[in-house]
Amino acid sequence: MDLRFLSIVSIPVPKQNGKLDGHTFICTDSQSALAALREGPSAQRTAKGAEIWSRLLEIAAPDRHVTLQWVPSHCGIPGNEAVDVLAGEAAALEQEIASIDVNTIYKAAVRLLSSQGPGARDRPSYPDPTRRAATGWYRELMGTRYLPPISNLDRRSAIDVHQIRTGHWSGSTQFLHSIGRSPSAACAQCRDLLCEAARCPLCGEEADTPRHILLTCPGLMGVRLRIPAVRNILPTPDEVWRSDVVAALVAAFRALQSR
Repeated sequence: MDLRFLSIVSIPVPKQNGKLDGHTFICTDSQSALAALREGPSAQRTAKGAEIWSRLLEIAAPDRHVTLQWVPSHCGIPGNEAVDVLAGEAAALEQEIASIDVNTIYKAAVRLLSSQGPGARDRPSYPDPTRRAATGWYRELMGTRYLPPISNLDRRSAIDVHQIRTGHWSGSTQFLHSIGRSPSAACAQCRDLLCEAARCPLCGEEADTPRHILLTCPGLMGVRLRIPAVRNILPTPDEVWRSDVVAALVAAFRALQSR
Protein backbone atom coordinates (compact mmCIF):
# COMPACT_ATOMS: atom_id res chain seq x y z
CA MET A 1 0.00 0.00 0.00
CA ASP A 2 1.39 3.40 -1.00
CA LEU A 3 2.52 5.41 2.04
CA ARG A 4 1.73 8.66 0.17
CA PHE A 5 -1.94 7.65 0.05
CA LEU A 6 -1.95 7.27 3.83
CA SER A 7 -0.39 10.73 4.12
CA ILE A 8 -3.11 12.24 1.90
CA VAL A 9 -6.09 10.78 3.78
CA SER A 10 -4.51 11.87 7.07
CA ILE A 11 -4.70 15.54 6.09
CA PRO A 12 -7.51 17.28 8.04
CA VAL A 13 -10.62 17.81 5.91
CA PRO A 14 -11.56 21.50 5.60
CA LYS A 15 -14.90 22.65 6.99
CA GLN A 16 -17.36 25.30 5.85
CA ASN A 17 -19.30 27.16 8.57
CA GLY A 18 -18.12 24.60 11.08
CA LYS A 19 -19.46 21.68 9.03
CA LEU A 20 -17.86 19.22 6.67
CA ASP A 21 -18.55 19.79 2.99
CA GLY A 22 -21.03 17.36 1.42
CA HIS A 23 -18.63 15.78 -1.10
CA THR A 24 -14.91 15.03 -0.91
CA PHE A 25 -12.65 13.89 -3.75
CA ILE A 26 -9.33 12.23 -2.89
CA CYS A 27 -7.05 11.99 -5.94
CA THR A 28 -4.10 9.63 -6.19
CA ASP A 29 -1.85 8.29 -8.95
CA SER A 30 -1.54 4.90 -7.22
CA GLN A 31 -3.73 2.39 -9.07
CA SER A 32 -2.47 -0.43 -6.84
CA ALA A 33 -3.65 1.40 -3.72
CA LEU A 34 -7.10 1.99 -5.20
CA ALA A 35 -7.36 -1.64 -6.31
CA ALA A 36 -6.54 -2.85 -2.80
CA LEU A 37 -8.95 -0.44 -1.12
CA ARG A 38 -11.73 -1.40 -3.55
CA GLU A 39 -11.86 -4.83 -1.89
CA GLY A 40 -13.33 -3.28 1.26
CA PRO A 41 -12.14 -2.79 4.86
CA SER A 42 -12.43 -6.45 5.87
CA ALA A 43 -10.30 -7.61 2.93
CA GLN A 44 -7.24 -5.49 3.76
CA ARG A 45 -4.11 -7.58 4.27
CA THR A 46 -1.78 -4.81 5.43
CA ALA A 47 -1.73 -2.49 8.41
CA LYS A 48 -1.55 0.52 6.07
CA GLY A 49 -4.64 -0.58 4.17
CA ALA A 50 -6.61 -1.04 7.37
CA GLU A 51 -5.48 2.36 8.65
CA ILE A 52 -6.48 4.10 5.42
CA TRP A 53 -9.94 2.50 5.52
CA SER A 54 -10.31 3.55 9.15
CA ARG A 55 -9.53 7.14 8.18
CA LEU A 56 -11.94 7.01 5.22
CA LEU A 57 -14.73 5.82 7.50
CA GLU A 58 -13.99 8.72 9.84
CA ILE A 59 -14.28 11.19 6.96
CA ALA A 60 -17.47 9.67 5.54
CA ALA A 61 -20.90 10.39 7.00
CA PRO A 62 -24.56 9.86 5.99
CA ASP A 63 -24.62 13.30 4.35
CA ARG A 64 -21.06 13.17 3.10
CA HIS A 65 -19.82 11.25 0.06
CA VAL A 66 -16.13 10.40 -0.40
CA THR A 67 -14.83 9.59 -3.89
CA LEU A 68 -11.40 8.08 -4.54
CA GLN A 69 -10.25 9.25 -7.98
CA TRP A 70 -7.24 8.02 -9.96
CA VAL A 71 -5.25 10.66 -11.86
CA PRO A 72 -2.06 10.14 -13.89
CA SER A 73 1.02 11.44 -12.12
CA HIS A 74 2.72 14.61 -13.38
CA CYS A 75 0.26 15.31 -16.20
CA GLY A 76 -0.28 19.00 -15.63
CA ILE A 77 -3.27 18.48 -13.34
CA PRO A 78 -3.32 21.46 -10.92
CA GLY A 79 -2.14 20.48 -7.47
CA ASN A 80 -0.97 16.99 -8.37
CA GLU A 81 2.74 17.82 -8.27
CA ALA A 82 2.23 19.82 -5.06
CA VAL A 83 0.53 16.85 -3.41
CA ASP A 84 3.44 14.61 -4.40
CA VAL A 85 5.89 17.02 -2.77
CA LEU A 86 3.84 17.35 0.43
CA ALA A 87 3.27 13.60 0.66
CA GLY A 88 6.98 12.99 0.22
CA GLU A 89 7.78 15.46 3.00
CA ALA A 90 5.22 13.80 5.26
CA ALA A 91 6.66 10.37 4.56
CA ALA A 92 10.14 11.66 5.48
CA LEU A 93 9.02 12.76 8.95
CA GLU A 94 9.91 10.70 11.98
CA GLN A 95 7.59 7.71 12.07
CA GLU A 96 6.23 5.71 14.94
CA ILE A 97 7.37 2.10 15.14
CA ALA A 98 4.92 0.05 13.10
CA SER A 99 4.44 -3.68 12.90
CA ILE A 100 5.21 -5.45 9.62
CA ASP A 101 2.54 -7.72 8.21
CA VAL A 102 3.32 -11.24 7.00
CA ASN A 103 2.47 -10.38 3.39
CA THR A 104 5.14 -7.66 3.27
CA ILE A 105 7.77 -9.96 4.78
CA TYR A 106 6.94 -12.69 2.28
CA LYS A 107 7.24 -10.36 -0.73
CA ALA A 108 10.55 -8.96 0.54
CA ALA A 109 11.94 -12.47 0.98
CA VAL A 110 10.89 -13.46 -2.55
CA ARG A 111 12.55 -10.36 -4.03
CA LEU A 112 15.76 -11.03 -2.10
CA LEU A 113 15.94 -14.67 -3.16
CA SER A 114 15.20 -13.75 -6.78
CA SER A 115 17.97 -11.16 -6.86
CA GLN A 116 20.54 -13.53 -5.34
CA GLY A 117 19.55 -16.76 -7.07
CA PRO A 118 21.68 -18.67 -9.60
CA GLY A 119 22.17 -16.71 -12.82
CA ALA A 120 20.43 -13.60 -11.48
CA ARG A 121 22.98 -11.28 -13.07
CA ASP A 122 22.71 -13.04 -16.41
CA ARG A 123 18.92 -13.03 -16.47
CA PRO A 124 17.75 -11.30 -19.69
CA SER A 125 15.60 -8.22 -19.41
CA TYR A 126 13.30 -8.16 -22.43
CA PRO A 127 11.85 -10.27 -23.82
CA ASP A 128 12.35 -13.39 -21.72
CA PRO A 129 13.94 -16.47 -23.38
CA THR A 130 10.61 -18.14 -24.14
CA ARG A 131 8.92 -14.86 -25.12
CA ARG A 132 6.08 -15.67 -22.75
CA ALA A 133 5.82 -12.29 -21.05
CA ALA A 134 6.96 -8.69 -21.49
CA THR A 135 9.42 -8.24 -18.62
CA GLY A 136 12.02 -5.65 -17.70
CA TRP A 137 10.94 -3.14 -20.34
CA TYR A 138 11.01 -0.04 -18.12
CA ARG A 139 14.59 -0.75 -17.06
CA GLU A 140 15.67 -1.34 -20.65
CA LEU A 141 14.07 1.89 -21.85
CA MET A 142 14.86 4.24 -18.99
CA GLY A 143 17.98 2.74 -17.41
CA THR A 144 18.91 4.87 -14.38
CA ARG A 145 17.52 8.11 -15.79
CA TYR A 146 15.47 10.41 -13.58
CA LEU A 147 12.09 11.16 -15.12
CA PRO A 148 11.16 14.87 -15.09
CA PRO A 149 7.47 15.85 -14.98
CA ILE A 150 5.78 15.45 -18.36
CA SER A 151 4.95 18.85 -19.87
CA ASN A 152 3.57 20.25 -23.12
CA LEU A 153 1.38 17.17 -23.66
CA ASP A 154 -2.37 16.81 -23.36
CA ARG A 155 -3.77 14.45 -20.75
CA ARG A 156 -4.35 11.52 -23.10
CA SER A 157 -0.83 11.73 -24.54
CA ALA A 158 0.69 11.94 -21.07
CA ILE A 159 -1.22 8.84 -19.98
CA ASP A 160 -0.04 7.00 -23.11
CA VAL A 161 3.57 7.90 -22.34
CA HIS A 162 3.33 6.65 -18.75
CA GLN A 163 1.60 3.43 -19.76
CA ILE A 164 3.89 2.49 -22.64
CA ARG A 165 6.98 3.14 -20.52
CA THR A 166 5.74 0.74 -17.86
CA GLY A 167 4.73 -1.88 -20.42
CA HIS A 168 0.99 -1.72 -19.81
CA TRP A 169 -0.40 0.42 -22.63
CA SER A 170 -4.16 0.28 -23.06
CA GLY A 171 -3.77 0.79 -26.82
CA SER A 172 -1.78 -2.42 -27.24
CA THR A 173 -3.57 -5.49 -28.60
CA GLN A 174 -1.10 -7.71 -26.72
CA PHE A 175 -1.76 -6.00 -23.39
CA LEU A 176 -5.54 -6.02 -23.86
CA HIS A 177 -5.41 -9.72 -24.76
CA SER A 178 -3.30 -10.45 -21.66
CA ILE A 179 -6.06 -9.06 -19.42
CA GLY A 180 -8.95 -10.64 -21.33
CA ARG A 181 -10.12 -7.47 -23.11
CA SER A 182 -9.23 -8.63 -26.64
CA PRO A 183 -10.18 -12.31 -26.96
CA SER A 184 -10.01 -14.31 -30.18
CA ALA A 185 -11.91 -17.41 -31.26
CA ALA A 186 -8.88 -19.56 -30.49
CA CYS A 187 -7.70 -17.87 -27.29
CA ALA A 188 -9.70 -15.88 -24.77
CA GLN A 189 -6.74 -14.61 -22.75
CA CYS A 190 -3.02 -15.28 -22.31
CA ARG A 191 0.35 -13.54 -21.91
CA ASP A 192 2.11 -15.53 -24.61
CA LEU A 193 3.83 -13.12 -26.98
CA LEU A 194 3.61 -15.73 -29.73
CA CYS A 195 -0.18 -15.91 -29.55
CA GLU A 196 -1.91 -14.91 -32.79
CA ALA A 197 -4.35 -12.72 -30.83
CA ALA A 198 -1.45 -10.59 -29.56
CA ARG A 199 -0.05 -9.67 -32.99
CA CYS A 200 0.54 -6.06 -34.00
CA PRO A 201 -2.42 -4.70 -36.01
CA LEU A 202 -0.06 -2.68 -38.24
CA CYS A 203 2.51 -5.24 -39.36
CA GLY A 204 1.19 -8.55 -38.03
CA GLU A 205 4.75 -9.79 -37.52
CA GLU A 206 4.81 -10.09 -33.73
CA ALA A 207 3.07 -8.90 -30.57
CA ASP A 208 2.62 -5.13 -30.34
CA THR A 209 4.56 -4.77 -27.10
CA PRO A 210 5.89 -1.31 -26.17
CA ARG A 211 9.33 -2.39 -27.38
CA HIS A 212 7.91 -3.44 -30.76
CA ILE A 213 5.99 -0.19 -31.18
CA LEU A 214 8.85 2.13 -30.26
CA LEU A 215 11.81 0.24 -31.73
CA THR A 216 11.03 -2.36 -34.38
CA CYS A 217 7.53 -2.16 -35.92
CA PRO A 218 7.96 -1.90 -39.73
CA GLY A 219 4.79 0.15 -39.92
CA LEU A 220 6.46 2.98 -37.98
CA MET A 221 9.86 3.00 -39.71
CA GLY A 222 9.04 6.10 -41.72
CA VAL A 223 7.73 7.91 -38.65
CA ARG A 224 10.92 7.17 -36.68
CA LEU A 225 13.04 8.38 -39.57
CA ARG A 226 11.18 11.71 -39.67
CA ILE A 227 11.42 12.44 -35.93
CA PRO A 228 14.40 14.84 -35.51
CA ALA A 229 15.51 13.29 -32.21
CA VAL A 230 15.57 9.78 -33.71
CA ARG A 231 16.38 9.79 -37.47
CA ASN A 232 16.65 6.01 -37.43
CA ILE A 233 14.25 3.34 -38.66
CA LEU A 234 15.47 0.87 -36.02
CA PRO A 235 16.52 3.01 -33.05
CA THR A 236 17.92 2.03 -29.68
CA PRO A 237 16.12 2.69 -26.36
CA ASP A 238 18.51 5.62 -25.79
CA GLU A 239 17.05 7.31 -28.88
CA VAL A 240 13.35 6.99 -28.01
CA TRP A 241 13.03 7.35 -24.23
CA ARG A 242 12.14 11.08 -24.31
CA SER A 243 8.50 11.91 -23.57
CA ASP A 244 7.94 13.84 -26.81
CA VAL A 245 9.39 11.00 -28.91
CA VAL A 246 7.28 8.35 -27.15
CA ALA A 247 4.17 10.52 -27.56
CA ALA A 248 4.83 11.05 -31.28
CA LEU A 249 5.28 7.33 -31.96
CA VAL A 250 2.19 6.37 -29.97
CA ALA A 251 0.10 9.01 -31.76
CA ALA A 252 1.31 7.71 -35.13
CA PHE A 253 0.51 4.13 -34.13
CA ARG A 254 -3.06 5.15 -33.21
CA ALA A 255 -3.50 7.17 -36.40
CA LEU A 256 -2.28 4.38 -38.68
CA GLN A 257 -4.65 1.90 -37.02
CA SER A 258 -7.63 4.15 -37.74
CA ARG A 259 -6.99 4.27 -41.50
